[in-house]
Amino acid sequence: MPTGPLHWKTVLITTYDNGEQEEETEPCRCIIGHDHNADDVVYEYPEAESLSAYDAALIWGSSGMDEDYTFGYSEDELRAAM
Repeated sequence: MPTGPLHWKTVLITTYDNGEQEEETEPCRCIIGHDHNADDVVYEYPEAESLSAYDAALIWGSSGMDEDYTFGYSEDELRAAM
């Protein structure tokens, strides 16, 4: 049973001789709740766009209140924003 919101965990980073890197990720629902690596280091996305609680609530409501569409908000926060 999921314990946290859906996010990604990097499980393998391969660095090639030409300096390029390739990441292998897997879906994760741990209580960290944000993208992280296998050592539980959380990734920061300072330039990433985020949804307002209102916009997230609209998407969550239109998806049948599916837990995969909470965008990091709790169900109580989403209900309050509707």
